[in-house]
Amino acid sequence: MLGTVVLASSACSSQSLTVAEYAEAIEGATRDYISESQVLSATFHKTVEDAVAHIVESGGDDPLTRATEVTVREMMLYFVLLEDAMARYLARLNAVEAPNRLRGSHAAYMGAVSSVHASMPALLSSIEFAHDLGAVQAAIAGSGFQDGQHRWTETCLSLESAVRGEGTGVDLGCTRSQETP
Repeated sequence: MLGTVVLASSACSSQSLTVAEYAEAIEGATRDYISESQVLSATFHKTVEDAVAHIVESGGDDPLTRATEVTVREMMLYFVLLEDAMARYLARLNAVEAPNRLRGSHAAYMGAVSSVHASMPALLSSIEFAHDLGAVQAAIAGSGFQDGQHRWTETCLSLESAVRGEGTGVDLGCTRSQETP
């Protein structure tokens, strides 16, 4: 209870973080998100590889259809879990008050991440109705999710540059944070 009161009173404080504190906070949130998304991606790949190997070993009717079904099911799960991870990441970023000089860059970055997050339901719907692996790839390639990746990377690099311009080093993993399977 006391921790909640302290947190609430500090959140109401008009003092923003120093650039170094801000960099540490967003770097930590980003590091956690990247780590979680990489685990999700590795789990997706391993699960699909193992399932396809089992399908091939067991033989049976129409292994390509069965492999496609497994891939689509696991990709749906991957993106649902990634959407959840992204929501937590956004919440952590939103809780960080950027110093005045970085608010515009922070807001642009938040907007880009939010845009990718908001594209997830449409992406999931497109993947769900994909009838083959080509359709799955087309669903991803033609999605707001994929398009948003470029904006995410650009705003991430811009935010890193803005923080460095204030004399503080920061690594937001701008090219690692938006990997797709």
